Amino acid sequence: MQKSEKILVGKEEICSYAGFSCGVFQEMLNIGFPAVKFAGAWRAHVQNIDDWTQVVTRPTGPQQDKED
Repeated sequence: MQKSEKILVGKEEICSYAGFSCGVFQEMLNIGFPAVKFAGAWRAHVQNIDDWTQVVTRPTGPQQDKED
């Protein structure tokens, strides 16, 4: 069986694709990041990640550049 290029397997592969560190993975899951743990491994579909990122980064009002 050939591995799908659209399915990411493992936290490291998912985080690398999404562009954030594995240290914030749980925080991203808490705000709805589209990944599931199945059969002991995290899995995510690239289109779900792309769609989710587009929605959560859509401005909803006036934006300011604030220092954290």
